[in-house]
Amino acid sequence: MMDEYRILREAADEMYNAVWSKYEELKGKLDRGSISFKEFGKALDYSSASALRDYLERNKLFYRVVSEEWFRDYKPAVNNKILIVDPIDGTSNFVRGVPFSALSLALSNGASLSDVYAALVMNLFNRDVYYAYKGYGAFKNGRRIRVSRVRDTRISHMAISITNAIPMKSPALYILRCTNYPRSFGSAALEDCYVAEGRIDAHIDVRGDLRVYDIAASHFIVREAGGKVVVRQYDREYVSILKEGGIKIVSASTPQLLERILEIIRMI
Repeated sequence: MMDEYRILREAADEMYNAVWSKYEELKGKLDRGSISFKEFGKALDYSSASALRDYLERNKLFYRVVSEEWFRDYKPAVNNKILIVDPIDGTSNFVRGVPFSALSLALSNGASLSDVYAALVMNLFNRDVYYAYKGYGAFKNGRRIRVSRVRDTRISHMAISITNAIPMKSPALYILRCTNYPRSFGSAALEDCYVAEGRIDAHIDVRGDLRVYDIAASHFIVREAGGKVVVRQYDREYVSILKEGGIKIVSASTPQLLERILEIIRMI
């Protein structure tokens, strides 16, 4: 357990430092209009991914990496472990200075999402670290965390992603009628972590736009914190780490809340 935590934490620290170094380097150009927000975000993503590649190569950690385009040409020696990485989750938040984005890393023993056994998510603004290891629970900055006990949708605080939703046709829109406290933060990884520590009670993203590395680490942290999670990939129950897109997720604090949400959004 400690070896995996050390590796994930060291990698995350180097990625964090690289992102903020690149931010300071390019912020002036952004302010002057020399680069666009999109170019700025891409440069930050690349700096985070490059720092991870350097860390893995320097420490001879020959994982198979599942991530964004920065790792398409990364072919290390054969290793039966898979590292699933999102260099920055919530990039658009980060480039605009909205303090809700993170980097996430997860380790898996196989090609199924259910094979994940260790995960870490680091908040890029306050450096909070969420970590979980299979069978040992979930932690934030070394302190054990647990989900809330909320069961009722009406009093639950929910993070609901409705970007690109067609009015009155997106299943997620149904839930808006059933809770008094809808929220939308812009980082699936941190939204899951908020569920894990009981800050909110559910995270719902059923657009099918997420990629597996967006939620590989965070969904596992929710489960280890005692929460309930349903993930679908192209509407199938089996979720392959090696297929990136088509992800839908509902994370909830209790079985009762999860079941009610699934009924409302018609996933079951």
